[in-house]
Amino acid sequence: MVPAISIVIPAHNEENYIRQTLHSLKNQTFQDFETIVVANGCVDKTEEIVRKREHEKLKLFSMSQANVSRARNYGADKAQSHLLLFLDADTTLEQDTLHKIHSNFSAQHAIMTTKSKPDEKKLAYALAFGLKNLYVSTGLYKACSGALVCRKSDFEKINGYNPEIIVREHHKLISELRKLGTYHCLDTTVTNSTRRYQQWGVGKSVAFWTKQWFTEKFGDLKKSEYEKIR
Repeated sequence: MVPAISIVIPAHNEENYIRQTLHSLKNQTFQDFETIVVANGCVDKTEEIVRKREHEKLKLFSMSQANVSRARNYGADKAQSHLLLFLDADTTLEQDTLHKIHSNFSAQHAIMTTKSKPDEKKLAYALAFGLKNLYVSTGLYKACSGALVCRKSDFEKINGYNPEIIVREHHKLISELRKLGTYHCLDTTVTNSTRRYQQWGVGKSVAFWTKQWFTEKFGDLKKSEYEKIR
């Protein structure tokens, strides 16, 4: 049978996080889904960890090139469901998140995300995530929490993620999908890794994303790159 939700997880050297992400899916109250992990450019134990857990509802695919946008497009192409959930490999879900997605994604929606919280309890992180939750939940700014939902048909209409963009690629996709329907923040919270905050500090992280915002508005995102933090 065709699953109700196809979960696409791009994974580049995620051996320290992928277990927790997959475990959060295993514990979902709603189980009518498939998981597609697309390992891209991995040189660690990511593929080994996922392969040990493979079964009929969890599939592993490999790409030699490290490119998160290409990996998501590849996973979406393999997906069986009409509804796609793009999930970061270092992001975990609450137990009823998939149930809420299935129950609340309606005809007028083209894109859905969630609120988020840090995996480490520090005041600076709580404030940063709290601010992001405020503008995401009010729609003041249409961002992604690390979990993004859309219809496969809509995703294909806009040709998916731009493979030449690997920074703020979600925002570019959201902008295109909003032409097909509304943006909605689901009343659930995912947990994100704070590894970038830990290594960069909140100040450098905020400065980086501010720079990327200006690059998107006035420059060329194709020239933007991440400093990979693993």
